[in-house]
Amino acid sequence: MKLRADADKLAEAVSYTAKALPGRAAFPVLLGMMLTTTSTGLHLAASDTEVYTTATVTAEIADDGRALVPGRLLADICARLPKTAQVDIELDDASGRLTLACGTARFNLPTLPADEYPALPSLPDAVATTGAEDFATAVAQVAVAVGTEDALPAMTGIEMSLDGTDLILAATDRYRIGRRALTVRPTGTLPTVPAKKRRGKADDGTGTAPETEGARILIPGKTLADAARALSGDHTLTLHWSEGLFALSLPGGRSYMTRLLTGYTFPSLDKMFAADRPLAVTVQAADAATAVQRVALVAARNTAVRLHITDGELAVDAGHGDDAHASDRIPANVTGDLGLPLTIAFNPAYLLDALKAPGTPEVRIEIAHPHQPARLVGRTDEIDETYQHLLMPVRLNT
Repeated sequence: MKLRADADKLAEAVSYTAKALPGRAAFPVLLGMMLTTTSTGLHLAASDTEVYTTATVTAEIADDGRALVPGRLLADICARLPKTAQVDIELDDASGRLTLACGTARFNLPTLPADEYPALPSLPDAVATTGAEDFATAVAQVAVAVGTEDALPAMTGIEMSLDGTDLILAATDRYRIGRRALTVRPTGTLPTVPAKKRRGKADDGTGTAPETEGARILIPGKTLADAARALSGDHTLTLHWSEGLFALSLPGGRSYMTRLLTGYTFPSLDKMFAADRPLAVTVQAADAATAVQRVALVAARNTAVRLHITDGELAVDAGHGDDAHASDRIPANVTGDLGLPLTIAFNPAYLLDALKAPGTPEVRIEIAHPHQPARLVGRTDEIDETYQHLLMPVRLNT
């Protein structure tokens, strides 16, 4: 293998592909990044057997070949190369070592046994396309509500459902729910996927499950959030899924694929969002977030901040007894027929996430009762319900 590529393009592709490299691996070959020459350039691939990444770099190919190189070392080297230079890569078949030269810098790397590297699964069929930045924003919004408890595996995922041109993403950790609607362009018939187990419990022991139309899938939340953070630019993003796999691909040969959370059912959320909430409090999102951050400084661990709602004002306070106290007030547009004054309390970290997630100048907080979930939506010139956030209040001792 012998080739030449632009240093900046190579560094970018290697950094992207390295996202699938494991921190530790039972098999040393999984710590490697596979480099393979193609008719158009250099193809890179990495995997931890749950996540798979690929990228392609345009290159001048002198000799074809492939090499499995220590992935993180390659990523560190490429990140420190001069961006305007070119990189020469050559594999010595006799010694099994890879030479990387750029300007006056030269690296000689050992390789891993390429024949022992597991084959990566093929990219599933395309299901829909959308804007890369729009999808990244949608994932980031719902990811704040992803659960972290391994005992509740369905809640560590982000549910994705497709109905015509509407793609819905949802996540919950039981204390809050994030839900985002995104318009996409369907590309074909949805695949079939195994039916999911109910309430996160094991199946009936038969080992089989009926197939259903793959309009709903459950993707590991942390993995999807990591993939979305790597998206940037005005590119068309293609969504792929099949039985057991979900993938994102971009023009130029980049893909990010992961295994689905199969065998579990994400909770039904429609009724919770549809509930009537007669009191609406509209505030400047930045002002509300700043007030909560200030007041939360005196809130002990796992202690709520209290919102006191009166006509035209939202007061925030925390602290009780002999502990430190803090309070702040911001203007609010209060409408509805729920009795005032009204006090409702929230976990301050969860409330901050809910205020920031819509990404709009104003946030509307809708309340039915101090002990029932509040709904938060964004508002610019009008209410924007493409992103909705439900937040469970904290019961106050009376």
